Amino acid sequence: MKLSALGDIVHASVAIQFIRKHIANAHISWFCDARFEQIARLLAGVDEVVALPLKDKKFLKSFEILRQKQGQFDIIIDLQGLLKSALVSRILGKNIFGFDRFSAKEGLASIFYTHKYSCNYDKNIILRNLELCAFALNFSFDEKEILTKEPCFLKNSRIPNENSKIPNENSRIPNKKILIAPFASESSKCYAHFASVIKGAKEFAQCFLVAGNKPEREKATKLASSGATLLAPLDLAQILEFMDTCDLIIGNDSGITHLAWAQNYATITLFGNRSGARNAFATPKNLIIQATPKHEIDAFHIDKSDFCINDIDPAQIIAKAKVICDA
Repeated sequence: MKLSALGDIVHASVAIQFIRKHIANAHISWFCDARFEQIARLLAGVDEVVALPLKDKKFLKSFEILRQKQGQFDIIIDLQGLLKSALVSRILGKNIFGFDRFSAKEGLASIFYTHKYSCNYDKNIILRNLELCAFALNFSFDEKEILTKEPCFLKNSRIPNENSKIPNENSRIPNKKILIAPFASESSKCYAHFASVIKGAKEFAQCFLVAGNKPEREKATKLASSGATLLAPLDLAQILEFMDTCDLIIGNDSGITHLAWAQNYATITLFGNRSGARNAFATPKNLIIQATPKHEIDAFHIDKSDFCINDIDPAQIIAKAKVICDA
């Protein structure tokens, strides 16, 4: 298998469980961009992670890594459906399963596949990945099985995380903890009213913020003044550890929020110009709040000028968060 972005890894992580369930002795290799090697190595059920420096444009080095793996696989599954991932698949071998040209994110990718699966591109991404794997490996599944899945990533208790040791010596401070992931890869996916959410939620929970790069941390520092604690810089493995101490994760349509879903933590995920029904899998403790977009959502052509996510009422988020925290 090969995937590159964090969101792709998380969305496909549950497929590993189903493969293991039906083909227990399978040897599973996972190909990913080197940036996500750490989190890929925490994937439960994966035997081998192969990191490719594609994002750094080290194409010759990537090709040499792939060449050494040529011919080692009985079946290759491209869950990403990009021309880049299809080329990687073709270098690895010939028995390739992928989406057909009407179902893949980039239709041209399908010309490299030996076996092509047709699936509506608007269908839930978790189900799309599972259906392609089931098609490739000849097994069937029930959608309800997803509700009883195990956590998709291994937790490394040896990783020190001082954030999880934040004291609560004041009895007036709520014991519930909410982690807020306020950032995403695109500005139109970012909710602008988290300050109001924090002010309302701090009545029944301690709120924490996670931020990555310097621009995010600068914004998060201002947001923290609403009554939240900005966590020290964390890598993805440490974020997993901190999530384990929380009662709820609230965030945009981003890798962090989807990572929480994959671990079976309670979540509230906010959507605007993208479909929550397609990009997240709702459960009784994994809630989706969908804003009304300006136009009908086309998954192939997202209107990135539509900031309708900001139309979501903070009071709606606060009310749902209180129900989860009180449960």
